[in-house]
Amino acid sequence: MTREEGMVSTRSGSSLRARGEVSRFAWGSKLLQALLAIGAISAAAALPSSCQTGGIGDPCTPEDEYRGTFAGFQLTQENIESRSFQCESRICLVNFFQGRVSCPAGQSAKEPCAGPDASCPGEGEACVESDVFAPACTDDTACEALGTACNPEGFCECSATSCPTGYSCDADTKQCRLFVCHKAGNCQDGTLSVEENLDKDCCIPGTDTPVAAEVCGQCDAENLRNAENAVYCSCRCGVAEGAPADDNFNFCECPDGFQCAEVRPFLDLGDQQLTGKYCVKADDPIVSDGKVEVTRATQSCGTVVGNKGDECQGQKGTAGE
Repeated sequence: MTREEGMVSTRSGSSLRARGEVSRFAWGSKLLQALLAIGAISAAAALPSSCQTGGIGDPCTPEDEYRGTFAGFQLTQENIESRSFQCESRICLVNFFQGRVSCPAGQSAKEPCAGPDASCPGEGEACVESDVFAPACTDDTACEALGTACNPEGFCECSATSCPTGYSCDADTKQCRLFVCHKAGNCQDGTLSVEENLDKDCCIPGTDTPVAAEVCGQCDAENLRNAENAVYCSCRCGVAEGAPADDNFNFCECPDGFQCAEVRPFLDLGDQQLTGKYCVKADDPIVSDGKVEVTRATQSCGTVVGNKGDECQGQKGTAGE
């Protein structure tokens, strides 16, 4: 199973699962859409050329993180983004990682506020927009489940009862909008340590737009499950065990410091050109006998200095430990 028009595919253990708090199309990722527009026309239809090994191991931020409601990845899943514009190979691999790359410390869920004129309890905070919910449509049929009509601009209009929890229907834009309290500039930075990001908000990368969802803090670096060691540009280097040969695919050779390991087993489901082996770090402890083992990943989080909610893996720690 693929999602986001085949651009991203996620597998949790032996079953596919998409990760996100709102499964319907959200218009909150306007920044990403603008950045992709330049290259999308010529590149959108093409599969990645996995023979390209330049940049393997370079950092990348998965496209999911440009959604304000995305709660982050889970340690029990891998995610293969096959049309990443950040990677020469076009593959951004999330190799059993917890949280958001752009939000090392994570955060607890933010309480919705009433709108731009509402007051906020924190010093310097303002009630700002976090996300917009406006499912795409071409006619009213697509909006029947919401009980609304398709706007001429191509989205399902909102009503007093059609918005997700925490959102409100804007009478002017006819879209569901989510507002939360946020102090301008108080965003976490994925290039800084967890300790340096404590008490800051998760934000959509490259913007000052806060994320509303709870986000788990990243696992520690000891077992290579933090963002630096578990999320990076990769390439497909072979078919999975039991899968038929794929003679027409340009498999890559892993560069020094990486090994070719089975990340996604062959289950005869979803996009077969995403199953198989990928270049992963040579010293990754969750690899055994040429395969990534889910059980090892779930036991490898270690200490979480940032947010450790009920659904987060690892042991709660404190800064300086």
